[in-house]
Amino acid sequence: MFESKNKLKYILVGLKTRGAILLLLAALVLSGAAAGCNLFNGETAGPEEDLAIEEETEITEEEEISGDLITTITLWDCLEPRERMAFMESRDSFVSSFRDINIETRHFRSQEELQDQFEAASLAGAGPEIILLDLDGVQRLAPSNVTKEIVDEVDYALILEGLREISAYNNKNYIVPFRSYDFLTFYYNKDFVEKPPSDFEEVLEYAQNINESGDFEEGTYGFILNESEADWIIPFIGGYNGWIIDYSTNSLTLDSQATQSTLEFLEYAYSQSLILEAGMEYGEINELFKNGSAHMIIDYYSAAEEYIEAEVNIGLSEIPRVWGGTRYPTPMISGLGFMINTNTYGVELEAVRDFIDFMLAEEIQLAWNGSTSTLPVLESIDENEGFGQDIILNAAYGQAKICRGKPYEQLLMVIRNAISDNVDSLLAGDILPADAALKIQEDAIRLRSGTLPLKKSSETEQGQEIQEPDENDEE
Repeated sequence: MFESKNKLKYILVGLKTRGAILLLLAALVLSGAAAGCNLFNGETAGPEEDLAIEEETEITEEEEISGDLITTITLWDCLEPRERMAFMESRDSFVSSFRDINIETRHFRSQEELQDQFEAASLAGAGPEIILLDLDGVQRLAPSNVTKEIVDEVDYALILEGLREISAYNNKNYIVPFRSYDFLTFYYNKDFVEKPPSDFEEVLEYAQNINESGDFEEGTYGFILNESEADWIIPFIGGYNGWIIDYSTNSLTLDSQATQSTLEFLEYAYSQSLILEAGMEYGEINELFKNGSAHMIIDYYSAAEEYIEAEVNIGLSEIPRVWGGTRYPTPMISGLGFMINTNTYGVELEAVRDFIDFMLAEEIQLAWNGSTSTLPVLESIDENEGFGQDIILNAAYGQAKICRGKPYEQLLMVIRNAISDNVDSLLAGDILPADAALKIQEDAIRLRSGTLPLKKSSETEQGQEIQEPDENDEE
């Protein structure tokens, strides 16, 4: 009798509906009769039968959710191959943990294609519940009212400040940052430099010592700055306590004392002291660092893998404090994030929120570090014990914490053009720092309005035109 009751206990686990309970009562009667026969015959259930019952119960529990009880949501992405593979692994892990939710995906070759199709579908009342794309997408999609405002999906106080700055449109958040990337940091070759300099006075002093030393071959540089590309100049404006735009209005703020101080630093380093050498392109600087002819440079975090493969004994740190100042330069940072379709409601919206919570968990954030060139978005994740064991990763995240948000591409194009043209004029001796700062602002306004032609540069996406996200943006 006791063995029969155990059988019934296991059968009960897989039956939940009222109809099933009625069948169970019938089984109880039959089992009691059978148990009585077994007792009279001296037979009892063996361990093999118990094991079989347990296996049947496990199968029943796994299959207990029927298809009509599963919530299916669709996600569109335009990820690079490595990030795409990491995402699919995370997706599979999620659906294994949340068995009542299924996620279907669709991959696009470019963000532009994804945005165009998503906007059209959403305006028609359809489209995927959620999309994963570059944070640039906020300025493209939010004005069309095709995405939900993010209210309860994430606590932005937990997110890197630079990413928070570019998550909003008209002071409302429309994207949940998920991964960070695309920022500059300071590299030094540990075969020559024991510890990174604390400020640019030390950087220039080291570079000058290398220039004057007879211990190195000709063509050896203590430090090289890629001054021909504006992305390497912009961080210093932040270091001098200014910035290039006002995020709340997307208005230009280039005519500032911070811009002037940046230009004065460049004039001193290149034209007055002759410590730094101008005119080197990115590829040349990259190769010089690889072969040990450049001891310190500024480059993107994603280049670390390339330098390691080249067997450079690299160290990373925050870009040293600005010349004559006390603050650190602030490179631009961008990342990937989730946007929610404005047509998403009810159980689908709850499923989307569950998925976002899952993807922002430390376990998932850390897992992506090893399989992609992206970094987490959680401000305090570097306090995790596993995070701190990677010296390069930890140093890079220290830089990420003091980055500023990268403006949307169309606006950044005009800023790059205005800065690059006037830095060239400054180093040629054709204009003074104060006048150059004013002209940078004026040129950017004219470039933005279309009254000044936009030049292509190595930082500009080919074939891209200036398209303002909203006619209400201020100059």
